[in-house]
Amino acid sequence: MAAPLYSVTLHHLSPGAKASGLAFPDEQLTGVSGTQLQELLYALSEVALTLTIYEPATPEIRIKTDRDVFVIRTRYRRLCFVGWETILRGEEHSVGYILSTITGTTEPVKAAPKVERAFSASTGSAPPVDTGRVPRKAKIAILAALIIGFNITTAWMLLRPAPSLLPKHEMLSESESAALLSKVAGEYETGLKQGDRRLVIDPDGTLRLSKFGAKLSISEERTKSARGALVEGRPALITNDPFVLAIKDSDTVVLYGSTYRRHIR
Repeated sequence: MAAPLYSVTLHHLSPGAKASGLAFPDEQLTGVSGTQLQELLYALSEVALTLTIYEPATPEIRIKTDRDVFVIRTRYRRLCFVGWETILRGEEHSVGYILSTITGTTEPVKAAPKVERAFSASTGSAPPVDTGRVPRKAKIAILAALIIGFNITTAWMLLRPAPSLLPKHEMLSESESAALLSKVAGEYETGLKQGDRRLVIDPDGTLRLSKFGAKLSISEERTKSARGALVEGRPALITNDPFVLAIKDSDTVVLYGSTYRRHIR
């Protein structure tokens, strides 16, 4: 009696089932002998050892006989005989058992000696194989995380409030600010020599800062505005810079680190 021949389809597998990948089109093989089928299954078992959970390809061998169609896939770096778990009685889906089930024999088809990589049933899974490469999906996930992180950081830097030199403070109401400005209005000086500075506080909140030149002439005059506030519980003026004009007493104020004393001419 002639040995049976099989019709085989290789899916996501290279010719001879030596490698897997999405780029490999389905290959139809006809007139495949039992020995050739065994070689293909051994090759698929070798491919299974290199696969990871991130592998996009789904390599499989479809075997058509005169009585049924069988599908062999990879799972957890092993061969998986799809739909025949009960027939195999929980045994490993080894090449021998797969062939004996397909051919309907109690022994696997004999072929040239070949070492099959068997896994211990007690471990529940094959030992990990280090291919030395980062899986493609892991690379994509890492790159996506980096891009999202950079975007979040950039958005935070653009949208965060501008840093302020002001200490914690509370602005006074219009009427309270007007009363405070009226109280501190006047002319203040750091001294009466050339190079000393003068500060004039108007009741409307206008500040005029200038510098004494020769013979106490006024130079480098600048104008600012200010409003009353409470800084650490004490009355003060907040300039539009913004800076704090601290009110030490009825005749002394401090601005930009310089102490001004009231002067009435």
